[in-house]
Amino acid sequence: MKRNAILLSLLTTLFLLPGKAVGQTTSSDGKLVYNFPFAPSEGLVNRTEKEYRKEVCLNGYWDFQPVALPGSYVQGKGVAPELSLPKEGAWSKTRIKIPSPWNINSFANRNVEGPDHRNYPSYPKEWEQVKMAWMKKTVTIPNDWNGQQIKLYFEAVAGYTEVYINKEKVGENFDLFLPFSIDITNKVAAGETAEVWVGVRSQSLFENNSTIGRRIVPAGSMWGYHIAGIWQDVYLLALPKVHVEDVYVKPLVSKNMLELEVTVQNNTEKKTDLQLQGKINEWVNLAGTDINSAPVPAWELGQEALRVVPVKVSIPANASTKVVLQVPVSGELNYWTPEQPNLYAVLLSLQAKKETLDMKYERFGWREWTLQGTTQYLNGKPYQLRGDSWHFMGIPQMTRRYAWAWFTAIKGMNANAVRPHAQIYPRFYMDVADEMGICVLNETANWASDGGPKLDSELFWEASKEHLKRFVLRDRNHASVFGWSISNENKPVILHVYNRPELMPQQKKAWEDWRDIVRANDPTRPWISADGEDDGDGILPVTVGHYGDMNSMKHWVGIGKPWGIGEHSMAYYGTPEQVAKYNGERAYESQLGRMEGLANECYHLLGNQRDMGASYSTVFNMAWYSLKPLPLGKKDMTTEPDINKDGIFFTEYKEGVPGVQPERVGPYCTTFNPGYDPNLPLYDPWPMYDAMRAANAPGHPAWSAYADIDKKQYEAPTATPAEKYKEVIFIGGDDSKLKGILDAQGVKFAAKITAPARMIYIVDGTYTLSAAEKKSMLANIAKGADVWIWGLTPQTLNVYNEILPLPVALDNLKRSSFLPVQKSWIRGLNNSDFYFCELQRADASEYSLTGALVEEGDVLLNACKTDWRAWNKRPEEIKTASTVRSEYECTAATPVFVKYRKDASCFYISTLKEFTNSEKGYNTLGVILKNAGIDCNEIEVKSNEVFFLRDNQLVFPVAAKEKLVKKADGWALDIYVFSPRPLDDLLIEPNMPKLTLVVKAKECQLAINDKAYAAASQNRHEATYKELPLLQGWNKVSIKIGERDKNEFSGNFKCDNRNEFLSSLKIMYINPEIVKIRDIKVCECNAARGNGMYIRRGDDESIENLFAMRVNSFRYSRTARMLSSCPTNSQTEILIKDGIPRKYIKGIVVGNEETARMVYAMRKTLGAETIDLFISPEVVTTEWRALVQRGVRPQEKEYVD
Repeated sequence: MKRNAILLSLLTTLFLLPGKAVGQTTSSDGKLVYNFPFAPSEGLVNRTEKEYRKEVCLNGYWDFQPVALPGSYVQGKGVAPELSLPKEGAWSKTRIKIPSPWNINSFANRNVEGPDHRNYPSYPKEWEQVKMAWMKKTVTIPNDWNGQQIKLYFEAVAGYTEVYINKEKVGENFDLFLPFSIDITNKVAAGETAEVWVGVRSQSLFENNSTIGRRIVPAGSMWGYHIAGIWQDVYLLALPKVHVEDVYVKPLVSKNMLELEVTVQNNTEKKTDLQLQGKINEWVNLAGTDINSAPVPAWELGQEALRVVPVKVSIPANASTKVVLQVPVSGELNYWTPEQPNLYAVLLSLQAKKETLDMKYERFGWREWTLQGTTQYLNGKPYQLRGDSWHFMGIPQMTRRYAWAWFTAIKGMNANAVRPHAQIYPRFYMDVADEMGICVLNETANWASDGGPKLDSELFWEASKEHLKRFVLRDRNHASVFGWSISNENKPVILHVYNRPELMPQQKKAWEDWRDIVRANDPTRPWISADGEDDGDGILPVTVGHYGDMNSMKHWVGIGKPWGIGEHSMAYYGTPEQVAKYNGERAYESQLGRMEGLANECYHLLGNQRDMGASYSTVFNMAWYSLKPLPLGKKDMTTEPDINKDGIFFTEYKEGVPGVQPERVGPYCTTFNPGYDPNLPLYDPWPMYDAMRAANAPGHPAWSAYADIDKKQYEAPTATPAEKYKEVIFIGGDDSKLKGILDAQGVKFAAKITAPARMIYIVDGTYTLSAAEKKSMLANIAKGADVWIWGLTPQTLNVYNEILPLPVALDNLKRSSFLPVQKSWIRGLNNSDFYFCELQRADASEYSLTGALVEEGDVLLNACKTDWRAWNKRPEEIKTASTVRSEYECTAATPVFVKYRKDASCFYISTLKEFTNSEKGYNTLGVILKNAGIDCNEIEVKSNEVFFLRDNQLVFPVAAKEKLVKKADGWALDIYVFSPRPLDDLLIEPNMPKLTLVVKAKECQLAINDKAYAAASQNRHEATYKELPLLQGWNKVSIKIGERDKNEFSGNFKCDNRNEFLSSLKIMYINPEIVKIRDIKVCECNAARGNGMYIRRGDDESIENLFAMRVNSFRYSRTARMLSSCPTNSQTEILIKDGIPRKYIKGIVVGNEETARMVYAMRKTLGAETIDLFISPEVVTTEWRALVQRGVRPQEKEYVD
């Protein structure tokens, strides 16, 4: 019943989507071509101003010259190479299409793993690696521009920019997102040509990674810090010598007053007396209603609403004057609200001696935001904002069409707000928001979440202040902007990524500076927030948190200010294992299943936030995660995108036209289709979108199919074990890995066959049967024997088809996640039991099964079509598209475990390889063996050797005391802790596990990766260390205790906010880092065995395999008694080229006292007296392997001369 309700909800969503697009044509070569402008734009000069102001759009073909980096340049030192002037004759044969970054095709392009962002196929591949370059264009100054002020205007250039006119430098800029202009009046002449050079050095060349962070300017997120070049429009602009430079419109609704701050510029050599006057008219939107015309700007001025009383102004020569005009409003203006986004235009003119010198247009909305107590008000009424927040993702977003589609989807989920996240968006986003009634929390490019900003550098702090001021000045007249987000997650990065609390005074000073900059340049908007940083330690007027639970929200409410949540939901990071919290086993099935769980999460998050009075809430994220990446222009979704035929292509490139003109928009690079592909909707929602629409319903949350999910409906039924086989016969080679796996489970193998009708063959599918073995098997199969072939491969397929009753074939399909069918041996096992994507990088299966036997047999286990390794902990810009593509492009059969009955015999065939090195895999196999009726010995664990979980603590084993090493002033212990994720990286997961270590000792010192780490608290009995900054992978944790603390020493790890994280930690007493130095190899047996065939590259996975239940080498399996610190094979070797660095040598062991005396003398000669020396006769005898297998601890004593 639940599934039917969910299906009905999905169908309802699809039928409510905006209609399909029209107006495209298909060219003769099969490409889908869009016949409308990609980025419709009005240009810089408004049509009401054009009689007095002129422009020439310089967009179009520019010459391009890459500049090679000097050989002496070293990345990350903070000193960029000089940009040498362009060379004659060195210009590229390919001209660049401005505006576009020259390295655009490399954005999110990891071999087109996910989205296809190859927007300019004509650009040479080598441009993707260029770090600095010149662009050149020859322009003609119009004849009628004589006597005008002429400016060269850039909407945005990414990188350190130098501008030359006719080989003379005229200006520079180093902000990646904001407009700048250069007065070139004295450098050019009307009617003549001028050569414009623009040199750009990528911001990455200035990065300094000497301490923390690296970026010295606000560079945004994945798009901003990656791109280089002119990425927004370029203009020549002509203004009257006396003109209105700026108009700041202040709608003071509570005072019934419209205030205009007007800056008038006089560029003449004498004082000017003039009259400033104007009027205010209705702004009427004439945009179309279909999908292609709705985003195109079209408007007219309606009736006059107010008149601006003329004032006399006197301006000194070559100076500017600010004039404040106050226009009383007594009901003549209608409010701007999200429901009714009424807009007005103010038209100001300068007149001297009855001649109009200039006309200036500015659009605004009559509305006012105020704060009171814990509430935000719009036009005097409490107003809650709910919406979306997202990164900028390249060319697909460089158009009003995308903004219109995004805001349409926001309105469609009953929301009204947006936070354009992590960079300054092109200004047309604010234009569209003004027109559609979307409230914007406008955010700077001060994005710290990746640890990139260099927050210990004055260069960064100064750049951020200038960046913020220019930003506020650009957007302060937009009706849609309700507040300013001055930074994102600086504070948590300082405290939890950098672990540098001493930087907080500088951060607090920055909050004060940024707050004051906003208030000085825009006193009309009281909302000033630092997203994810609460209220800036009391400095800011509002509170904005990220990813909070109920306790967090209670804390934010308790601060006593208007509050909100800038990011919530695990949509961008939640793995199936995490999302299963909400919908159980269903989360593992597919991206759809995962999204149903997120739908449940988001529904309740939004409901709780509404109940607790949040003024502002934006999910992270609707646009990219609750909507599907669309296969634009792609008919066959089972294949990889083809740059020559897949995607949307555009008509002939035009010179001098505002807006970006891509050659192509590829499949999966966006979730919106604003008219490009007639076969696709505007957007295609996941269940998460449907749930948010219900949660945001007017008045109170509406019913949703995802509000309550019965997780039990997806759980496996209880299994009934089969009757036990009397005999189990193994067939495989001497070095069979499968035999080791089964030995580790304690499988009882028979030496001979006495009852064929009650026996089973377990066959290593990688093993080639001999003629005798095949003959014997066929004879016993005829008598009723069962057969289980494990790990069938292409090399052995034909051999086993000779004994199978029907043939099987193999498809290539690499997966590490599987979905059980509740039959036979698999009954009782869940999806989660076969989900290994977060436990191992290797494939658990490389093939799937097909053929007649599969068609007529029972499938017990399928490979999951979704390759979750494409999602888990992958970059945001690629993971969504990569995951859905893994589903679309999976054309192979999915069965990996099949049962077929023939007469009295059952045949079980699987392609599964090794998956039992984890506790989960080991347990899963144990259940399969039990269900199958395969008898196993009980396996015991020596509890005194194991770090084990008890009462939500990972407790030190009793044997840890014996690992303590005597020091001059106490005892020391080094342990090595493996974390599956960094605990200092907010991008992987914002709600980072907060790991705590408690050490039972009166005196204690701790170091993590050789850096001292202070205790959060210490008393007479124990020390507590909070929020351990572990890196992903292995971490050295050094504990030093007092002289008298050994007897009472113990410890435990616990996770203050994520108990489930503890089970993912791994702990060793030996340093795994040793295998990463120099040229390292490891071998889980004697390295000479098989002519070195078992030697592996030294990495984390290879080390883990040394302690596997079974290693590759024959006859070596872990026993129940083995010490956890011993490798499985006693002959395990680590091969280190050129010797072992001394810092890794913890001790030397010899077999007798005579040898000890010799080594002692050598040690003294080499100055290595600090290395401990032990005598242990058992270690160097041939009996050592047997002792290890029995779990005997070797006797040893320290040698002292």
